Amino acid sequence: MSDILYLINSYCSGSLPIDILRTLDDARIAFVRGDIGDALAAVDRTLDELDGSMPGYRDVIALRLFMGSVIGADSKRWMAEAADGSVSGSDALKVAALCVESDEHWHSGSLLQGLSLNRSAVEHSHDVAPVWRVYAYLLFAKKLSDIHISLQAHRVVRDLDNLIDSTGLHVLGSLPEALRSVLHLQAGRFDQAIEAASSAVRVSDEHDSAVGVKLALSVAATAHLALGDWGRAVKSLDSFHAKVDHYALPDSVARAAFAETALVAAQEGPHAAAEQIRAKWHLLNTGSASLIEDPARPAWLIAVARRAGDTALADRCLRAIERLANDNRGFTLLESAAQSARAAAAGEKPELTSLLDFGADRQPAAPAPHRPSPPAAPDPKPLAAAPARPRRPTAPQPAARPTAAADDHARTARARARAGAADPAPPEPRPIASLSLRESEIARFVGRGMTNQQVAKQLDLSPHTVNFHLRNIFRKLSISTRVKLGPIVAQFDRPPDS
Repeated sequence: MSDILYLINSYCSGSLPIDILRTLDDARIAFVRGDIGDALAAVDRTLDELDGSMPGYRDVIALRLFMGSVIGADSKRWMAEAADGSVSGSDALKVAALCVESDEHWHSGSLLQGLSLNRSAVEHSHDVAPVWRVYAYLLFAKKLSDIHISLQAHRVVRDLDNLIDSTGLHVLGSLPEALRSVLHLQAGRFDQAIEAASSAVRVSDEHDSAVGVKLALSVAATAHLALGDWGRAVKSLDSFHAKVDHYALPDSVARAAFAETALVAAQEGPHAAAEQIRAKWHLLNTGSASLIEDPARPAWLIAVARRAGDTALADRCLRAIERLANDNRGFTLLESAAQSARAAAAGEKPELTSLLDFGADRQPAAPAPHRPSPPAAPDPKPLAAAPARPRRPTAPQPAARPTAAADDHARTARARARAGAADPAPPEPRPIASLSLRESEIARFVGRGMTNQQVAKQLDLSPHTVNFHLRNIFRKLSISTRVKLGPIVAQFDRPPDS
């Protein structure tokens, strides 16, 4: 039923011949289920048969733009037709064209322009079919999460969830959970990130859909690495590569490539990791906000290159983040990432700690596997095989950190027991778990050196509100100065060593 509702709501079909409608139906079903090449070929055949004067023609071009943007197919001809068409108000083609243009700016490093165009697409989408609203909301939520505007991203994801539920587009129901997994990952709630990623994969399986699967698998791999579970990280990466017919947006590809590079650095050392960075540079998406999903990522790349003695690679990494920061002045997070990268390039210890910097001085929770590579056949349910984790109460701010620490300790304890070692006492829960979602965001920014005014601008708050939250943070963490907050924030994204 959800597939039928999706097809009914996705285009205006009043004037199209019945045989063309059947072809478009087949194309949409193929697209949602991951057969993108077949879907795109069917739409192209349809456009060759259509007369440009037909009212449904613009809707088909909109579908062509959408599908082409997913796999990077050339869309210049169709973008030109979108620009030439004269319509009043909003239609599907206008929304699709705005979304495609916003993504082109975003992935070429023009973040301000990309965000502005996507916001415009969201506004225009209110007057078109639900599937186009979902498209605009999805891309907008991803952009907000990329640059750590977390609370607004949560609101957009919630709106997206409600839109999918109210319109019956359940075949796209995995998208909100996949996006939530990204937000949990960025906030350091690794167990919740894995749980949300697993939920996204389950929903996709239930509806026989490819939507959100590779996004969820890339998040799960990174979260498992942060928890020290190399074995599950490799399974998620192998499944990511095995799903060759499923589409993945550039940030998901970059996230998987960074995770693989971190594994190589931990298992084989900096020289092998530097080779991996060079080989995968085109996948790392270093010209876009993917570079600062983890703000310490540029500094980590530079540190790996320096340890390998590859100064040319280190300079290349530094130029990438500095170019991104210079092209988008006003993004405080970019400025902080660039400052930390400069420190790494100078041989100093960066203030920011990356999720990827987990391996050289930590033992994995499972024996270190070989470098991940695409398997011959996909793992049908890589996340569902994970042991069930206790669900947290649905309070406004669940205490994710103590659970993550306890899980990490339990895995290490089992490994020690197998080795015949004495089981140490469980680690003390960190006080950072007592902070609310808003307090956690402010603590991160202040701990990385931002002023109250900079934090207020980043989070769209008043300096007075930031100061109020900061006093609560100091009280909960039993500290009295901003300087003391830095070392605590440096451990935000890493579970305690056992």
